[in-house]
Amino acid sequence: MRSQHFVFVTGSVAIASLWVLAPFAVHAQTSHPATKGPSTGNTASAPDKPYDWKASFAKVPVGKVPRMPDGKPSLQGIWSFSILTPLNRPGAQKNTEINAVDAEEIEDAAHKAEVDLRVESTKTPPGEKTTDAYNTFWRDGYWYKVPMTVLHTSQVVDPPDGQVPPLTALAKRRQELTESKLGRSPNGPEDPPTTNRCVRSLSSGPPFIGEGPGSQETTLEIVQSPETVVVRESMDSQIIPLDGRPRPPESVHLDKGVARGHWEGDTLVVESTNFADWAIGFFSNYGTTEKLHLIERWKRLDDTHLLYGFTIDDPGTWTRPWSVEYVMWRLTNQEELVEYACHAGNVWMQFALSGARAQEKEAAQQAK
Repeated sequence: MRSQHFVFVTGSVAIASLWVLAPFAVHAQTSHPATKGPSTGNTASAPDKPYDWKASFAKVPVGKVPRMPDGKPSLQGIWSFSILTPLNRPGAQKNTEINAVDAEEIEDAAHKAEVDLRVESTKTPPGEKTTDAYNTFWRDGYWYKVPMTVLHTSQVVDPPDGQVPPLTALAKRRQELTESKLGRSPNGPEDPPTTNRCVRSLSSGPPFIGEGPGSQETTLEIVQSPETVVVRESMDSQIIPLDGRPRPPESVHLDKGVARGHWEGDTLVVESTNFADWAIGFFSNYGTTEKLHLIERWKRLDDTHLLYGFTIDDPGTWTRPWSVEYVMWRLTNQEELVEYACHAGNVWMQFALSGARAQEKEAAQQAK
């Protein structure tokens, strides 16, 4: 890991780094700087053993860890989950890791692509108002290189093939419903997804899935005390009590679920239940169910790196549980989170609904 500083679409992740990884041959893992993370030389053909997060976390090098007054590792700081490792392993890749030389080339190529996109001239016809308001000038990967904080070829570490498991039949039906709404003019404000309505960001956690160049809202702040850890995003917060308090009844359902945390050695383990339906923004095209069970793990590695992983199980959404691991990096030159300034007067909703009604009126007149 170095000191410098990847949206679901119809059932898959469109992460910018997928195109970056694909052209590079995967070589046998050679020696590389310890700051780039662990190396096992494993390939995707490894036997399907049960996922052991403790053994997996133990492979990641640990440096000097800042600690709180009570001796626990300090998780505090502003952290970025903008990384280059794709969620799913690209189909052409067989190994679970790449070498450090290829990682450097991938970082350079991704950064150059973002800069090239920024300097492209607008394609807006002469005399018309541009709609290209959010180009790469405003996104991660323009002002700095988005790093490959580990050498894994996927964030998914279980199943061993590096792929998010298939959706259940129920989730596929929910996905079809979402696609039918997105493919028509909105009947009302409930039709567009919550991200379009500026209710919550697509990358809003928990859990947090690494995103790459071109992303937004990929930072979070952690505030810690002996009794509570708060994972704060620019639009909301996850409050994690550490005092062993009981959970609310199963009838209580919240968008962020109900979190309870405890320390296992130097790793904070957070178990969340009591989720509402469609609670997790990242899976907004097919949603999740009330049976969702999430376990997150946070481990400070050194002054500027934080190992994060989760295991997610929802029998109404995926055919089996799956697990993710990657390393976040600390924004050493940022003192506070940037506000979630999405609303902008909510003119998108006004224009989308008024435009749909105008189209309906025109179609009715033509039918007459």
